[in-house]
Amino acid sequence: MIDSLRSRAHHVLTVLALFALGMAPSPAAGQALRYQPKPDSKFAYRFEISVDNGSEATHYKGITYYQIRSVNGDQIQLTYRGGLSESKTVKADHRGMRRPPGFRSFPPSIPSPFSRPAFAGTTQTTNEITLSSRGEVIELVRDSQLPFLLGNVSLIPFEPLPETDPKQWQVDSGVAVTQKDRQDRFGPGGFGPHGFNPFGRNEDETLRAAVETTSFELLRHQDNLVLFQKEYQLKMPETGEGVAFEMSGSGTWTFDKSENMPAGIDFVYKLIAKRENSTTTLPITMKYERLSQAELDAIEAEAKRRAEERAMAADKAKAEAETPLTETQKADALQSLTSGEVTRQVKTLTELARKNLKDPDLDIVAAIKPLLASDNAVLRKVAENAMSHWDADYKRIASLKSAYDRGGVVDSTKREVNLLTTLYVGQIVQVNEHGPFWKPAMVQEIQTDGQVRVELRGGGNRKIIVARRKIQLAPEELPQPNKPATTHQPSSPARTWSDASGQFKVDAALLRIEGASVVLKRADNREVTVPIVNLSETDKDFLRELQQQRAKIKNPFEP
Repeated sequence: MIDSLRSRAHHVLTVLALFALGMAPSPAAGQALRYQPKPDSKFAYRFEISVDNGSEATHYKGITYYQIRSVNGDQIQLTYRGGLSESKTVKADHRGMRRPPGFRSFPPSIPSPFSRPAFAGTTQTTNEITLSSRGEVIELVRDSQLPFLLGNVSLIPFEPLPETDPKQWQVDSGVAVTQKDRQDRFGPGGFGPHGFNPFGRNEDETLRAAVETTSFELLRHQDNLVLFQKEYQLKMPETGEGVAFEMSGSGTWTFDKSENMPAGIDFVYKLIAKRENSTTTLPITMKYERLSQAELDAIEAEAKRRAEERAMAADKAKAEAETPLTETQKADALQSLTSGEVTRQVKTLTELARKNLKDPDLDIVAAIKPLLASDNAVLRKVAENAMSHWDADYKRIASLKSAYDRGGVVDSTKREVNLLTTLYVGQIVQVNEHGPFWKPAMVQEIQTDGQVRVELRGGGNRKIIVARRKIQLAPEELPQPNKPATTHQPSSPARTWSDASGQFKVDAALLRIEGASVVLKRADNREVTVPIVNLSETDKDFLRELQQQRAKIKNPFEP
């Protein structure tokens, strides 16, 4: 909706009016206000914002952190990290009251401010910011949007400063209402990272107008703190189309001359949303204050202490997981696993699942295996989890089964399928539908023209028809529950096969082609798998001719 509100980089019209007042002392005679943080310095602000939404209040609280990366002439580069947590409280006179069906704080004609996805400012995020010494936003990488027209929380502290040394100044902005090319406190693309407006709708480009006025007046100067009265007003004229917003506010903003950075704000807004005959008013209070160095050091020390505690706990858990069972522990575990008492077995399996041994005990593995087929679903599940920690082969196969049961992407097996490759209905394979990606699928029908109808795995029941060259066999270790029990019949009569050198020969019948290999059945009925690349040119020609013959076969019952 509004794309260029409070724009400090791309104003359509910006007028800066300065007025000299003789009654209040100057912040520092002859010295203009400028943001001039020390290079590599760190600072933080504690935020508290409350929105009165009728029967309930929405609160945003948290600490935002900044680190100065560089100060180069008039430009300041800094990194923001943090976010405000959101909570709601029901007012005392509304507790216990049930809302009537369809009740909402905003009239039906005005969208709720919570109808869009989560705003980045209410999550932990990072912004890279470049400011001028007067608070103009030169660059903002990523956003930290808050709802209710509050803008990016990462930019809120930095008010626009005047060019000279004023006691009173005003910034008037005539703004073109679009959804393009913005670098201001609202960030690029409207009121969110993808052009969302503050009340959750992503409307098409609309040329409208809004007027914004921000004024500052010096109240007092105490030591290094300079206190200003701040007044704010934003107004969008009503056009009969869409929602028109008005926002006004009043409060105090404090600048710290010792650090040349914002010190705090105590502000009250009133946000009005109008559409046709509906009007909604939301009172909003905002406070933030800069943390002292002692407070910041204490927070960092506490964070370091917690990180060290977590690291120690992780090291302890790792050491315990890698410690083999004692003879007593092993005996107790075996007795429990074979006791038939489900509660006891579940407890023991849960404890065993915490282990991560290089050489798991085979007796424990053998005791767990029968429980994998238990009729008790809970027992079966914990047994599967424990077995994945005690049997590497089971874990690998379980991981494969999990990957091929889902609808995600799997790695290429390079086990190519051609006209000689034997496929069967119910076989789990992987197919290449788009791009370089392979997806698990199950064979549904083998068609006479060489194509195969498959159903993609993952529960979507989506069926597609693919050419054999778009199919790969699944890993050999993957269980195939629908694999036919019948033995393979030779695909060709017995013949003499030779390796590429001509030194080795064997009389055998071709059973099938698996990927880039042939499976041959020798005269002694033993099956051998030989890479096609290792065969003689005569054998390769034989395979190519066989493929061509099969490709020409047509179903006589098809039109």
